Amino acid sequence: MKYIDLDIVNEKILYDKLDNGLDVYIIRKKDFNLNFASFITKFGGIDIEFIPIDEKEYVKMPAGIAHFLEHKLFEQEKDPQVHEFYKKSGTYVNAMTGYKRTKYIFKGPSNFKENLEYLLDFVQSPYFTDKNIEKEKGIIIEEANMCLDDKNRLFNETIMKNLYKEVPFYNKVIGEIEDIKSITKEDIYKCYNSFYHPSNMGLLVVTNENEEEVLELIKSNQSKKNYEKDFIIKRKEYNEDDSVRKEYEEIITDVTQTRVGYSLKFKLDNFKASRREVFDYLYILFGILVGNLSNFNLSLKEQDIITNDIGYYIDNYSSETDDIITVHFYGLTENSKLFIELLEQQLLSKNYTEEDFDLYKKNIISDFYYCFNSVNGIMSFMMSEYELEGKIDNKVIEIEKNLNYKDFIKVTDNINLNNKSVVVMKGE
Repeated sequence: MKYIDLDIVNEKILYDKLDNGLDVYIIRKKDFNLNFASFITKFGGIDIEFIPIDEKEYVKMPAGIAHFLEHKLFEQEKDPQVHEFYKKSGTYVNAMTGYKRTKYIFKGPSNFKENLEYLLDFVQSPYFTDKNIEKEKGIIIEEANMCLDDKNRLFNETIMKNLYKEVPFYNKVIGEIEDIKSITKEDIYKCYNSFYHPSNMGLLVVTNENEEEVLELIKSNQSKKNYEKDFIIKRKEYNEDDSVRKEYEEIITDVTQTRVGYSLKFKLDNFKASRREVFDYLYILFGILVGNLSNFNLSLKEQDIITNDIGYYIDNYSSETDDIITVHFYGLTENSKLFIELLEQQLLSKNYTEEDFDLYKKNIISDFYYCFNSVNGIMSFMMSEYELEGKIDNKVIEIEKNLNYKDFIKVTDNINLNNKSVVVMKGE
């Protein structure tokens, strides 16, 4: 057990790695009337090829199996069922499956210790039968059919599909209908036993309870459960480079306004900086060039080239052999060709000064302060750090404080448009 000092915001995170490998991070906010916990496994939609525990050969699972597994953990062998349990104390409970992680969360003002123990128990008490697997297929197929009408989901899935050639981002997180139909109880158990081991998981907690007492509760809970030690997950390694699968695609569907997704793909090694530094420098760059207060963004709205602010975000895929960064820009426009042309010009323009850099650096640091004004903000910080780095420590603010214009130029000099993918969704 140790404390991680976040001196700049006068906060401490209690951290411990339990004997079974579980990472636990707890922040106490004793004056806040809300508790929030997130139980995360490093298992998502792209994790479909691996060597199951106690086996020697790689298997390939149906797409959508991580999402299916998330659904099934909400069905317990004995009552109370998950939603019924949390409803009694007015506590919000949910789960979400992404490409790389599955998260189980609850938040509420009361019954924190009981709620936390139940979270650990229901996620770590799988109850899969042939009968309830078949029953769930109908529910998830109905959800998948509803997703076919979700234009945002179609748009975002197409972007990811066109960017990656080897890593299976081309699969839908929910899976196709045939994938869902093919899932078996044995498949689910192989995934659960392989990826829901505590050494592949993290528990993030923001609470008004005494943090050391909360840690003892977690340790006591975990000590009653048996897990194999020295557990190693063997995922398939993909030889993903920075080229894209498809450079351009148009989606013709029933939307009232054309939307454009413009994405760039890079190898992290190209930037000669740490992942955190690259993310921060790129966010500063794009804030200056296309952010909602940039002259470029305001000019495009004044000319009616776009009807909303340009959106942008940065994502990464990391493995033992590859480290890919993707950058995404979004806009609503009735002139997609002109929008893309102007966006490309702006991205290569170097329209920034050291004063611009200093201002946006201050914004990043102020955002860090702002996070700690609410339980939701603290949890958002913790989850984003765990997602990006696989851990939470005090280096993040030190890195941000040490960002400098010289290194900013070195990173931004490596921006090019060589590996891009564009998705345009427009009406019929």
